[in-house]
Amino acid sequence: MSDPVHPPQDPQRSPEEYERLANLHDSFQPVWLTDTIQLGPLLPSDKDALIEYLNDVRIYQWLIGPPNPYKPEDADFWIRTRVDRMSKEGLPLGFVFRDMTKGGKAVGAVSVSAESDDNLEGDDTGYWLAPEYHGRGLMAKALKMMLMRISIDQIGKRKFNSRAFEGNWASRKTLEKVGFVYQPDIERTVVKDGKEIKLWTVRWILTEEDVANLEPIAEATPQPSLLVTKAL
Repeated sequence: MSDPVHPPQDPQRSPEEYERLANLHDSFQPVWLTDTIQLGPLLPSDKDALIEYLNDVRIYQWLIGPPNPYKPEDADFWIRTRVDRMSKEGLPLGFVFRDMTKGGKAVGAVSVSAESDDNLEGDDTGYWLAPEYHGRGLMAKALKMMLMRISIDQIGKRKFNSRAFEGNWASRKTLEKVGFVYQPDIERTVVKDGKEIKLWTVRWILTEEDVANLEPIAEATPQPSLLVTKAL
């Protein structure tokens, strides 16, 4: 798993422009990944879930970016800067998994990239998932769905680079299920908690023919009891 580092804030942005972007970000229509789980934009109400899960060593040990311990001010910063993680088309680039049987609690996150295809040194994916949801194929499905819907279809990306800690087979296999291919000749390391850790690099390079042959990932049908009905 990986997680982008804190992005810089735009010092030229007015409060009115920030509010406009935040409203645009937060109004993104969630999609049903399964009959009980949605993928939707990060919201201010997700603060407690971020603090809970990003302090869980089972999650943190595989992440490159977030600080440890993960404090309330870290969650505030990540939520406040969500408007910096949007495409120029106004689309969010980061999404949370919401368990709708738990009132929409955020139980994971996945992010995709709007970087130019000329830049293959960055990390075009970021993700984590609460341990109790592992082993269901949720991350591979979510990652491919959002890469296709956002990065490929809307932004036009065709080249993707991603990394995982050496030994993190679950993360590597997730990326390979999407279509990424391991690059044994690329050697990278990262320093985490004062230790140098080797990284696996995987890439997904698509031709226009590949894109045309990609099968869309259909949105799931939610359980009827989870549908919100409005009074007439």
